[in-house]
Amino acid sequence: MRDTKTGLIWRRCALGQTWQKIKGCVGEIALMRRAEVDENVRLLGGGWRLPTVDELLTLVDARCQEPVINTKIFGKVRDTTGEGANYLTASVYLEGDALIPALFYTIDLLNGGVDAHTKGFVGAVRLVR
Repeated sequence: MRDTKTGLIWRRCALGQTWQKIKGCVGEIALMRRAEVDENVRLLGGGWRLPTVDELLTLVDARCQEPVINTKIFGKVRDTTGEGANYLTASVYLEGDALIPALFYTIDLLNGGVDAHTKGFVGAVRLVR
């Protein structure tokens, strides 16, 4: 799905799901650690990658109530971990001007919250190119 404002092309469904015209995203959302994302993306091919925190935030729509993403375009979003619908990003956490490479940003697509987690955190993945 091409975003006309940013020019980014988004996969409509999270990894582990496929799009069906009438049903939307079907299948189980794959939860993975950051280290597992690269291998899954490589196997998928097509130039897909993990979005930055700023790119993923472009999908957050303040007009939407929980979830804060357009579910007609991107399918249903649900709590996947008991801590929300946390989606991984490629962005390393910043503390002031200092990078903290042990932490990276995630975005909860239920409420739009941005948080930082360790590389061992398991989250959902939505890809962009």
